[in-house]
Amino acid sequence: MIGVAILGCGVVGSGVAEMLRRNGDLIGQASGAKVGLTHVVDVRDVPVPEGVVLTRAIGDVLAREDVRIIVETIGGTHAAYEYTKMAMRSGRHVVTSNKELVSSRGDELLELARENRVMYLFEASVGGGIPVLKPIELALSGNRITRIDGIVNGSTNYLLTRVARNGLSFSAALGEARALGYVEEDPAADVEGWDARRKLAILAHMCFGSPLGEEAVIPTEGISSITEADIEAAGLYDMAVKLIAHAERDNDRWHGWVHPSAVSTISPLYDVSEAYNAIIVHGDFVDDVMFYGLGAGSHPTASAVIGDIVDIAQNIEHPRMHRAFANSARFTEDAKQPARYLTRLTCGGELLQEVNKLLPGVQVKPMERAFAILTPLRPQEELEAVRKKLAVDGISRGVWLRVLN
Repeated sequence: MIGVAILGCGVVGSGVAEMLRRNGDLIGQASGAKVGLTHVVDVRDVPVPEGVVLTRAIGDVLAREDVRIIVETIGGTHAAYEYTKMAMRSGRHVVTSNKELVSSRGDELLELARENRVMYLFEASVGGGIPVLKPIELALSGNRITRIDGIVNGSTNYLLTRVARNGLSFSAALGEARALGYVEEDPAADVEGWDARRKLAILAHMCFGSPLGEEAVIPTEGISSITEADIEAAGLYDMAVKLIAHAERDNDRWHGWVHPSAVSTISPLYDVSEAYNAIIVHGDFVDDVMFYGLGAGSHPTASAVIGDIVDIAQNIEHPRMHRAFANSARFTEDAKQPARYLTRLTCGGELLQEVNKLLPGVQVKPMERAFAILTPLRPQEELEAVRKKLAVDGISRGVWLRVLN
């Protein structure tokens, strides 16, 4: 039997334990070998299935030769990082759902995996239960992937859906989401866009071969300032407000951002609502492929973890090494990249004429005590300069929504 140990038996870890118990026959058939949970490592007295050892010490796991796969669902970058290194140095394969660890220390950990001839897999770190990383790495490997657009944070998508469809204030929707367990008590990682930024870095790594550590430099703006009026302004142009993660490759560079965006009805992302995620990948031969499904939760995320466990079990004697790119791209912030924005302004006729002078071709639609404006396509640096000037003049009243072209 191939033994599995779970480090941290919280929301995701408990889901993995349940799936190993309930669907063990299917997992064994897919793996070509019996796969079973032997240990859970947790500082708490968590319930574990009969016959499974609960311990507080990872050393108890590493002392067992039958434990070949470690599932890290601790979260964070401290104990998870140290335990992952210990596991791989001891010759164990590691599966994780920890996007924070993968994006911040993944470059180092993948190198450590190569050195020790073990597999480090993290399908569950992006998109919850949606199979996306492995299809990109394997099924789409013959394509030159040039663009990624996605709704990759189910919590923020739920919040925006509730504000748009039910007329809730942002704070009321946030309270509801917290009560349902969709966001943590401190929701900053979700609403400020950090979670989406980590996932975008992982996607860019899988698509472009870029270093995972480039996550730290991706321009990011969250949704905490979004109001009903911003959503109303987008609706005047038949657009919906979403938190979008975008990346685009240009030869040996890539540029991207995480930003509240106005998405038109012609985009497949327009109708993605509630806690669902959707990721569109563009390849030179396959064109657009969309991955859609629940982006979080115990069972969906456990499904992705189990998929990685099966992958390892199938290759346990001859581990499949992480894909290497002959020509990888590096992140470059391109101020000349063309962009469009949608926002709200409060101004009279004279100031509106000034806006027209600053942005020839701007579209204007009246709102109550404001105007919804849609800028023409202009270089990013030019639009940023206009944005700053209007803020100084005191007539910029809404969030600047980046239009998804």
